[in-house]
Amino acid sequence: MIRPTVKAAVATVAAVAAMALATSACSSSGGGTPSAGGTPASTGASSASSALHDMLPENIKKSGVVHLATDAEYPPCETLENGKMVGYEPDLWNAMAAKLGVRVDATSIAFDSLIPGVQSGRYDMAMECISDNTEREKQVTFVDNAYATGAVYTLATNTSITTDPLTLCGLKTATQQGLDLAEQITSTINPHCASSGKPPVEIQQFPSANAALLALYSGRVDFVLNDYAAAEALQKAAPKPLRYVTDPLLQKYYNGMVFNKKATELQQAFLGALKTIIADGSYDKIMSRWDLPALELTKPGINLAASDPIPAPKP
Repeated sequence: MIRPTVKAAVATVAAVAAMALATSACSSSGGGTPSAGGTPASTGASSASSALHDMLPENIKKSGVVHLATDAEYPPCETLENGKMVGYEPDLWNAMAAKLGVRVDATSIAFDSLIPGVQSGRYDMAMECISDNTEREKQVTFVDNAYATGAVYTLATNTSITTDPLTLCGLKTATQQGLDLAEQITSTINPHCASSGKPPVEIQQFPSANAALLALYSGRVDFVLNDYAAAEALQKAAPKPLRYVTDPLLQKYYNGMVFNKKATELQQAFLGALKTIIADGSYDKIMSRWDLPALELTKPGINLAASDPIPAPKP
């Protein structure tokens, strides 16, 4: 199969995101119900490593399947296209699965159910551009595979928001429930507003990224916090023109795969597979395909939020 160009890949994600937004707009609750879908990965027999395969727990060696949970409403991380998940993370998990000689069975669920689903053992792992932080590390183990940072998205007609964090003070924002971006407002931006004698940002949280964006399009909020990586896809999918700005107070952080804390064999197997696709260039090709080379993490690791923390930005 011919691999699409970067432009084609992003355009596909944008089109799917637009369909998801339309579906959400028709929902009486204002938020879409996550869809479920499996992503069968090629076993990649010719590229599978017996050493990596041997690192897997016995039950996965026997079944040949890793059950993965995600929330496929978050391009370019992952989204649904005719029941198939597309995005840079499906490309990554399929590439790692090929090295391990297994396939991934991916199911889309609500974002705030991902970690509980892994903790309970219902799923072997989760991926959905999940940011690693020390609080989450108390619940699960992260194998970090990329960097991430946020951006401020607003309607193109709103020119009052700039890269100056003080232009956000007193405004209303929307974020998806369970994301770290709301915490960055309360811990960094709002204190900066207070120290400058300005009112805080008012935060409204929604069950999905699509629902948060709908709040922006309908005028209920002034801006939305979302991943910087999603900029091109969101702008193409938007029913109204969007603009985005980077904010120097938004923290850079790690994104990672999430595992049950007891699943040490599986953690090490996927860390080994990740290092392998970095070494052979597959990782760089995937990130470049999705126009995300700036977010590449070439030295992956376990629970990096604690072991190798990224310094917090200062006003």
